[in-house]
Amino acid sequence: MGKMYECYEVVLSFTNVEHTHNFYRLVKYGTLIDEMKNCIYTFIKYYDTLKNHLFNEYKTIFTGRVKNTQ
Repeated sequence: MGKMYECYEVVLSFTNVEHTHNFYRLVKYGTLIDEMKNCIYTFIKYYDTLKNHLFNEYKTIFTGRVKNTQ
């Protein structure tokens, strides 16, 4: 399960860094507070969706590998 966890963490970390840079750009250019809040809520929703998708994808892959070894 170590490799599955590592792949999962890399994708989530990359997404986190990407969205953090996008948010810093909003702050740098003086974006309205409502737009910043919208960005934050959109990221949270996207992150949650991505996390669930990755979990289900790798769970299926891992489960398939376990069944094939038996």
